[in-house]
Amino acid sequence: MLNKNQKDQIKSGLLQLNFSEKEIDVYIAMLQTNESSIPSLANKTGLSRGTIYDIIEKLKEKGFVAETKKGKKRRLIAENPTNRFYSLLDKKHEDLQRAKVIVDNILPTLKAINIREDYKPQIKVYSGEKGFKQVWEEIFSCPEKTFLSIARIETFIKFIGEDGLKLILEKKNKLGFISRAINENSKPAENMQKEDKKYNRETRLAPKEFQFPSTEIIFGDKIAMFSTIKENIIIVIESKDFAKTHRAYFEMLWKYLEK
Repeated sequence: MLNKNQKDQIKSGLLQLNFSEKEIDVYIAMLQTNESSIPSLANKTGLSRGTIYDIIEKLKEKGFVAETKKGKKRRLIAENPTNRFYSLLDKKHEDLQRAKVIVDNILPTLKAINIREDYKPQIKVYSGEKGFKQVWEEIFSCPEKTFLSIARIETFIKFIGEDGLKLILEKKNKLGFISRAINENSKPAENMQKEDKKYNRETRLAPKEFQFPSTEIIFGDKIAMFSTIKENIIIVIESKDFAKTHRAYFEMLWKYLEK
């Protein structure tokens, strides 16, 4: 018999796999017996027989329930969960691979038709940890696989923590991105500078009297501006003119800080 914690754990997982709560109740009840019937499941779950019948049909379609007959009696059996769930994962993997092939095929054409003469700059605003991650997804979609940053490392750490920052750097490496950074002069920045080679990056530190309350990343024709965690705002500007100007600012500072 399952205790409350075990049942809650299973429910939480199955809900994320698109099971309904009633489907979960019926499936758990079936797993605890060798064979079930519509009446026995109705007694165990407190659901009506009509509801049980509908749920069983849905679980059969998903491949989690099999039906047998002993004489005139109908018996229901829960399929082996190990085999069934791994088959489900395999199916999802195949679907994702198929979707990736489709996207790879159509993306060049979609990009081509998206480059219009009536191009207009865009400004998007994000906030919080979720917005932080969304902006990084946008940065990592940059086809040039490179970006420039003027940063206060502490700002990033306060948004997502040191582990979160490490995950971003690891993803940067995995995707083959290279970068240059001008960082506010601090101990965390000095520590990061020591790992430049590891993360395909070159860092220069600003003079100690200069501080950067916000952080700026230039990628493609876009600029992402990260405020402090207190202000909690991230602005992404898509503008060829602004991006070009900010690149010029960066290169001017970079040359000034040349070793």
